[in-house]
Amino acid sequence: MTRFVHYPAAIIAAACLPLAAAAIATSAVSSAACDPNWSRNVWTGECHPQPAMPDWYVVRPAYAPPYAPIDVPPPPPPPPWAGQLQPRWDEGGQHWIWARI
Repeated sequence: MTRFVHYPAAIIAAACLPLAAAAIATSAVSSAACDPNWSRNVWTGECHPQPAMPDWYVVRPAYAPPYAPIDVPPPPPPPPWAGQLQPRWDEGGQHWIWARI
């Protein structure tokens, strides 16, 4: 029974030694030379800036919810009867509605 346990344990230990050695050897390599927003190739140590946004990409306005289309108009000013109501985008009707939070 002990031979059955010791043999797999020895194989597992022998397999983990190269992994531990690689982890210790590469831990001294630092990405301090790279900007945090840049991509880094771990194998070569090269740093590259992020690619530029394509010309066709349109940034969503800050007021637009994530499910609204890109060309959503800004929410209208609150009507006098709205009180504490907040503007919400109605996806079905494609317009702003006033709803409670």
